Amino acid sequence: MSTVDADTKDRMKVWSDRWRDGDIGFHDGVVNRMLVKHLTKLIPEGKANKVFFPLCGKTVDMSWLASQGYNVVGVDGVKKALEDFFTEQNIEYSVEDVLNNGKSFQLLKSKDGQIRLYCTDIFNFTHDVEGTFDAVWDKGSLVALNREDVSGYVENMKKLLSPNGRILLMIKEYDAALMKDVEWLNKPPPPYPMSEDEIKTLYGPECEVHLIQRDTCKVMGKEFKGAQAAVYNIIKK
Repeated sequence: MSTVDADTKDRMKVWSDRWRDGDIGFHDGVVNRMLVKHLTKLIPEGKANKVFFPLCGKTVDMSWLASQGYNVVGVDGVKKALEDFFTEQNIEYSVEDVLNNGKSFQLLKSKDGQIRLYCTDIFNFTHDVEGTFDAVWDKGSLVALNREDVSGYVENMKKLLSPNGRILLMIKEYDAALMKDVEWLNKPPPPYPMSEDEIKTLYGPECEVHLIQRDTCKVMGKEFKGAQAAVYNIIKK
């Protein structure tokens, strides 16, 4: 097994275990208010070829956007999360095998094809699979990744964006030292803290990065001094 394959297996195991054990405090059962509030920043004039959800889990944001007529594409490495989405949303679906660049994975698709969820490592999902996207809603993917995977993830996101395509990105900003007493495999645990300078460095110069809003927030259900949720609008030039 190559180092890359081993890293993929390790990433998948951590999240598969959490879904199996019901350790999914990151999942919200309601539509994200920031998505609702800033939807026109993500999809100007209500026009987008399709909306991409990286590390989608079973977020209800997907069914909300689909109900408004948008085509939705999601990716997650945990099949249970995708199955739970369709079951809990009462959406009939089928399962197909997919082969891309020598990697085999599965597509869970609604009967009308409006919602297509791919079960694979996010790094296996390239523009060869679905083409490019006008809109990406990244609610917590960037801050959930292992830090060594961040730059590769961002490069893939930029390739998945259409010209003038947009990402609505939500991150957490806080002092990592505040998490020193939290028991987890990594310190700080997901969501990892990030800064505006990091976002601009990662997405520039190919993209414009605009801060939309900052609000106080909890981290892993706890209140920490200075912790903020920041929302950015990222536009590919």
